[in-house]
Amino acid sequence: MTRAAPTWETLNAYVDGALASGEAAAVAEAAGNDPRIADQIACLYRLKGVTPEALPAAPDDLRDLIRERPRRSYRGLVAAAVLAVVAIGAAWLWMPAKPMTGLPDAAIVAARDLHDDWLANDSGALSEAPPSVVMAALSQFRRVPVIPDLSSAKLTIERVTVSGQADEHLLQIGYRGNHGCHLSLFVFAGGGLPEEMEQVRFGLEEAYGWQVDELGYLLFAKGMDRGRLAFIAREVEEATRSGVPFDEQTRQALAENKAKSASCVA
Repeated sequence: MTRAAPTWETLNAYVDGALASGEAAAVAEAAGNDPRIADQIACLYRLKGVTPEALPAAPDDLRDLIRERPRRSYRGLVAAAVLAVVAIGAAWLWMPAKPMTGLPDAAIVAARDLHDDWLANDSGALSEAPPSVVMAALSQFRRVPVIPDLSSAKLTIERVTVSGQADEHLLQIGYRGNHGCHLSLFVFAGGGLPEEMEQVRFGLEEAYGWQVDELGYLLFAKGMDRGRLAFIAREVEEATRSGVPFDEQTRQALAENKAKSASCVA
């Protein structure tokens, strides 16, 4: 029986060292059997600046791929991003002299359009952009975004896509709940969002946005319990800043928050 290829979510977790040993071994085996998967993992490792020695039971050809490019320090990645910022539209082509307040209209419009498209066309199945497309977008970010695991909050990743514009690099991670909830985490190359988390609400729509180095993050939902979304936003923001996966205490808190929250209405 042929195993399904690892999803982008699984590959990202593999590189983060967040998979159980059996799952990690399965990914390593898949990489050994499929050069395209090995390329994708190598790309993630290079972007994260992780040493090849961190690979659990990685095939030799994957280690060779990773050695093609010298490891770059975090400061080097930031410097490169400053010199070659990738904008996602005219609104992102300037950087303010002081921290911004509020969320840029362009970010809200982009988030709303992609989120509404997902709601309108959601078939209930996984909707995932081709890995090569996602990897191309990530290469423009100069670092791999933090994509938290929200399964303890009963939200699983069901959509991974990037902006269709050739000159835009906007990653959308869509989390779907069991009872109609849809939550989108957007990552903007070049940033442009406020340094500290800001929140806006308009009708059933609500968004939280913040900046982490050269990446902008925006969490967007319609009709989700306000307390639940606020709690998730705080935990996701912390994860994007620390780069550390949720610990057991956080996962338990997310589960408890879900249990006492109202159902989504959109």
